[in-house]
Amino acid sequence: MSCEDEHFNHSHSHSHSHGDGDDHSHIPPIQTSSVQNLREHIDFYQLRALNCQQKDEDLQRLFKANDDKFELSGFVESDADCQLILNIPFNGNVKLYSIIIRSSGESAHCPRTVKLFKNNKTLDFDNIAGSKPVHKLEQPLVGPLDDTEANVDEDTFVEHHLPRSQFQSTYHLTLFIEDNWDDDEDETTKLYYIELRGLFTSPLAKDPVITLYEAAANPADHKNLLQQEIGQSNNVD
Repeated sequence: MSCEDEHFNHSHSHSHSHGDGDDHSHIPPIQTSSVQNLREHIDFYQLRALNCQQKDEDLQRLFKANDDKFELSGFVESDADCQLILNIPFNGNVKLYSIIIRSSGESAHCPRTVKLFKNNKTLDFDNIAGSKPVHKLEQPLVGPLDDTEANVDEDTFVEHHLPRSQFQSTYHLTLFIEDNWDDDEDETTKLYYIELRGLFTSPLAKDPVITLYEAAANPADHKNLLQQEIGQSNNVD
Protein backbone atom coordinates (compact mmCIF):
# COMPACT_ATOMS: atom_id res chain seq x y z
CA MET A 1 0.00 0.00 0.00
CA SER A 2 1.53 3.32 -1.02
CA CYS A 3 1.19 6.60 0.79
CA GLU A 4 2.10 10.19 0.24
CA ASP A 5 2.90 12.76 2.89
CA GLU A 6 3.74 16.39 2.75
CA HIS A 7 5.06 18.71 5.44
CA PHE A 8 2.38 21.32 6.00
CA ASN A 9 4.03 24.74 5.92
CA HIS A 10 4.06 27.92 3.92
CA SER A 11 7.70 27.86 2.83
CA HIS A 12 8.18 24.42 1.32
CA SER A 13 6.63 21.04 0.88
CA HIS A 14 7.63 17.59 -0.25
CA SER A 15 5.95 14.28 -0.79
CA HIS A 16 6.97 10.70 -1.35
CA SER A 17 5.43 7.33 -1.95
CA HIS A 18 6.61 3.97 -0.76
CA GLY A 19 5.40 0.41 -0.50
CA ASP A 20 5.96 -3.08 -1.85
CA GLY A 21 6.40 -3.04 -5.60
CA ASP A 22 6.41 0.74 -5.94
CA ASP A 23 8.87 2.29 -8.37
CA HIS A 24 9.43 5.22 -5.98
CA SER A 25 8.61 7.71 -8.72
CA HIS A 26 7.89 11.14 -7.34
CA ILE A 27 4.48 12.37 -8.41
CA PRO A 28 3.55 15.78 -7.00
CA PRO A 29 0.21 15.60 -5.18
CA ILE A 30 -2.61 18.01 -5.88
CA GLN A 31 -2.11 20.85 -3.45
CA THR A 32 -4.80 21.75 -0.94
CA SER A 33 -5.52 24.91 1.04
CA SER A 34 -6.96 25.87 4.41
CA VAL A 35 -10.26 26.92 2.80
CA GLN A 36 -10.88 23.20 2.18
CA ASN A 37 -10.91 22.46 5.91
CA LEU A 38 -13.93 20.24 6.64
CA ARG A 39 -14.08 21.14 10.33
CA GLU A 40 -17.54 22.71 10.10
CA HIS A 41 -18.91 19.52 8.55
CA ILE A 42 -17.77 17.18 11.33
CA ASP A 43 -20.54 15.97 13.62
CA PHE A 44 -18.76 16.68 16.90
CA TYR A 45 -21.65 15.32 18.95
CA GLN A 46 -21.05 11.87 17.46
CA LEU A 47 -17.24 11.79 17.71
CA ARG A 48 -16.12 8.57 19.38
CA ALA A 49 -12.78 7.05 20.36
CA LEU A 50 -11.78 3.66 21.70
CA ASN A 51 -8.86 3.18 24.11
CA CYS A 52 -8.70 6.90 24.80
CA GLN A 53 -8.00 8.72 28.07
CA GLN A 54 -10.26 11.64 27.15
CA LYS A 55 -14.04 11.60 27.12
CA ASP A 56 -15.87 11.66 23.80
CA GLU A 57 -16.97 15.26 24.35
CA ASP A 58 -13.30 16.28 24.61
CA LEU A 59 -12.26 14.80 21.27
CA GLN A 60 -13.11 17.96 19.38
CA ARG A 61 -9.97 19.53 20.88
CA LEU A 62 -8.09 17.68 18.13
CA PHE A 63 -9.89 19.67 15.42
CA LYS A 64 -8.72 23.10 16.51
CA ALA A 65 -9.59 26.29 14.71
CA ASN A 66 -6.77 27.71 12.64
CA ASP A 67 -5.99 30.43 15.20
CA ASP A 68 -5.53 27.78 17.91
CA LYS A 69 -3.71 25.08 15.95
CA PHE A 70 -0.36 25.66 17.70
CA GLU A 71 -1.76 25.02 21.19
CA LEU A 72 -0.34 21.95 22.88
CA SER A 73 -2.61 21.82 25.92
CA GLY A 74 -5.59 20.28 24.13
CA PHE A 75 -4.25 16.88 23.12
CA VAL A 76 -5.73 13.41 22.93
CA GLU A 77 -3.89 10.37 24.27
CA SER A 78 -4.49 6.64 24.08
CA ASP A 79 -5.08 4.74 27.30
CA ALA A 80 -3.94 1.16 27.89
CA ASP A 81 -1.47 0.94 24.99
CA CYS A 82 -0.42 2.71 21.80
CA GLN A 83 -3.45 1.73 19.71
CA LEU A 84 -6.32 4.14 19.19
CA ILE A 85 -9.51 4.06 17.13
CA LEU A 86 -11.04 7.41 16.23
CA ASN A 87 -14.48 7.54 14.58
CA ILE A 88 -15.19 10.78 12.72
CA PRO A 89 -18.74 11.24 11.39
CA PHE A 90 -19.71 14.02 9.00
CA ASN A 91 -23.04 15.77 8.72
CA GLY A 92 -23.08 15.07 5.00
CA ASN A 93 -21.18 13.43 2.17
CA VAL A 94 -17.68 14.73 1.55
CA LYS A 95 -14.79 14.13 -0.79
CA LEU A 96 -11.60 13.71 1.23
CA TYR A 97 -8.40 15.12 -0.24
CA SER A 98 -5.92 14.98 2.64
CA ILE A 99 -5.44 14.60 6.36
CA ILE A 100 -3.05 16.76 8.39
CA ILE A 101 -1.71 15.25 11.60
CA ARG A 102 0.32 16.87 14.35
CA SER A 103 1.55 14.23 16.75
CA SER A 104 4.13 13.97 19.48
CA GLY A 105 7.75 14.20 18.39
CA GLU A 106 8.71 11.56 20.96
CA SER A 107 9.29 8.19 19.30
CA ALA A 108 7.43 6.37 22.08
CA HIS A 109 4.33 8.55 21.63
CA CYS A 110 4.39 9.24 17.90
CA PRO A 111 2.05 7.07 15.80
CA ARG A 112 3.61 5.27 12.88
CA THR A 113 1.05 3.18 10.98
CA VAL A 114 -2.37 4.79 10.54
CA LYS A 115 -5.11 2.89 8.71
CA LEU A 116 -8.14 4.66 7.25
CA PHE A 117 -11.58 3.07 6.86
CA LYS A 118 -14.58 4.58 5.10
CA ASN A 119 -18.30 4.45 5.98
CA ASN A 120 -18.05 1.62 8.51
CA LYS A 121 -19.54 2.43 11.92
CA THR A 122 -19.11 -1.07 13.35
CA LEU A 123 -15.33 -1.18 13.71
CA ASP A 124 -13.82 -1.89 17.12
CA PHE A 125 -10.81 -3.74 18.49
CA ASP A 126 -12.57 -7.06 18.00
CA ASN A 127 -12.85 -6.77 14.23
CA ILE A 128 -10.60 -4.00 12.95
CA ALA A 129 -7.48 -6.17 12.62
CA GLY A 130 -9.32 -8.42 10.16
CA SER A 131 -10.82 -5.53 8.17
CA LYS A 132 -9.18 -4.16 5.05
CA PRO A 133 -8.49 -0.42 5.18
CA VAL A 134 -9.20 1.86 2.26
CA HIS A 135 -5.81 3.48 2.73
CA LYS A 136 -2.75 3.16 4.94
CA LEU A 137 -0.28 5.91 5.74
CA GLU A 138 2.88 6.32 7.77
CA GLN A 139 3.18 9.30 10.08
CA PRO A 140 6.84 10.38 10.18
CA LEU A 141 8.64 10.96 13.45
CA VAL A 142 7.85 14.65 13.40
CA GLY A 143 6.22 16.79 16.07
CA PRO A 144 6.73 18.90 19.17
CA LEU A 145 8.45 17.34 22.16
CA ASP A 146 6.14 16.54 25.02
CA ASP A 147 7.81 18.91 27.48
CA THR A 148 7.51 21.87 25.12
CA GLU A 149 5.27 24.63 26.48
CA ALA A 150 4.76 26.35 23.13
CA ASN A 151 5.63 25.43 19.57
CA VAL A 152 4.85 27.45 16.46
CA ASP A 153 6.87 25.36 14.03
CA GLU A 154 4.87 24.72 10.87
CA ASP A 155 7.09 21.71 10.10
CA THR A 156 5.42 19.80 12.95
CA PHE A 157 2.25 19.51 10.84
CA VAL A 158 2.32 16.70 8.28
CA GLU A 159 -0.16 16.56 5.43
CA HIS A 160 -0.94 13.13 3.98
CA HIS A 161 -2.55 13.31 0.55
CA LEU A 162 -5.21 10.66 0.01
CA PRO A 163 -6.22 8.81 -3.16
CA ARG A 164 -9.19 10.98 -4.07
CA SER A 165 -10.98 8.31 -6.07
CA GLN A 166 -11.18 6.14 -2.94
CA PHE A 167 -12.73 8.76 -0.69
CA GLN A 168 -15.74 9.95 -2.68
CA SER A 169 -19.11 10.07 -0.88
CA THR A 170 -17.55 9.70 2.56
CA TYR A 171 -19.85 10.26 5.52
CA HIS A 172 -17.84 8.42 8.19
CA LEU A 173 -14.08 8.10 8.60
CA THR A 174 -12.31 5.75 11.00
CA LEU A 175 -8.65 6.19 11.92
CA PHE A 176 -6.84 3.23 13.43
CA ILE A 177 -3.44 3.97 14.94
CA GLU A 178 -1.74 0.61 14.94
CA ASP A 179 1.76 1.17 16.33
CA ASN A 180 4.43 3.73 17.23
CA TRP A 181 8.03 4.47 16.29
CA ASP A 182 9.39 2.65 19.33
CA ASP A 183 7.50 -0.54 18.43
CA ASP A 184 6.48 -0.57 22.08
CA GLU A 185 2.79 -1.34 22.41
CA ASP A 186 2.81 -0.44 26.11
CA GLU A 187 3.48 3.25 25.37
CA THR A 188 0.66 5.67 24.68
CA THR A 189 -0.01 7.65 21.51
CA LYS A 190 -0.37 11.41 21.71
CA LEU A 191 -2.10 13.58 19.10
CA TYR A 192 -2.25 17.38 19.12
CA TYR A 193 -4.09 18.24 15.93
CA ILE A 194 -6.03 16.72 13.04
CA GLU A 195 -7.33 18.56 10.02
CA LEU A 196 -9.34 17.00 7.22
CA ARG A 197 -9.39 18.74 3.86
CA GLY A 198 -11.77 18.12 1.02
CA LEU A 199 -15.12 19.16 -0.40
CA PHE A 200 -18.59 18.96 1.11
CA THR A 201 -20.93 17.58 -1.55
CA SER A 202 -24.38 16.95 -0.07
CA PRO A 203 -26.24 16.62 3.24
CA LEU A 204 -27.13 13.18 4.50
CA ALA A 205 -30.52 11.88 3.44
CA LYS A 206 -32.92 11.84 6.34
CA ASP A 207 -35.07 8.85 7.14
CA PRO A 208 -38.59 9.34 5.76
CA VAL A 209 -41.16 10.37 8.34
CA ILE A 210 -44.17 8.09 8.16
CA THR A 211 -47.39 9.68 9.39
CA LEU A 212 -50.51 7.58 9.97
CA TYR A 213 -53.73 9.40 9.21
CA GLU A 214 -57.08 8.22 10.60
CA ALA A 215 -59.56 7.47 7.87
CA ALA A 216 -62.58 9.78 7.68
CA ALA A 217 -65.45 8.61 9.87
CA ASN A 218 -68.21 6.69 8.15
CA PRO A 219 -71.71 7.98 9.22
CA ALA A 220 -73.16 4.50 8.69
CA ASP A 221 -70.80 3.13 11.36
CA HIS A 222 -72.09 5.66 13.90
CA LYS A 223 -75.70 4.75 13.03
CA ASN A 224 -75.04 1.05 13.58
CA LEU A 225 -73.31 1.71 16.91
CA LEU A 226 -76.23 3.85 18.05
CA GLN A 227 -78.74 1.11 17.19
CA GLN A 228 -76.64 -1.44 19.09
CA GLU A 229 -76.59 0.76 22.20
CA ILE A 230 -80.38 1.28 22.05
CA GLY A 231 -80.95 -2.46 21.70
CA GLN A 232 -78.72 -3.20 24.70
CA SER A 233 -80.65 -0.63 26.79
CA ASN A 234 -83.99 -2.26 25.98
CA ASN A 235 -82.72 -5.65 27.12
CA VAL A 236 -81.81 -4.40 30.56
CA ASP A 237 -84.29 -5.69 33.22
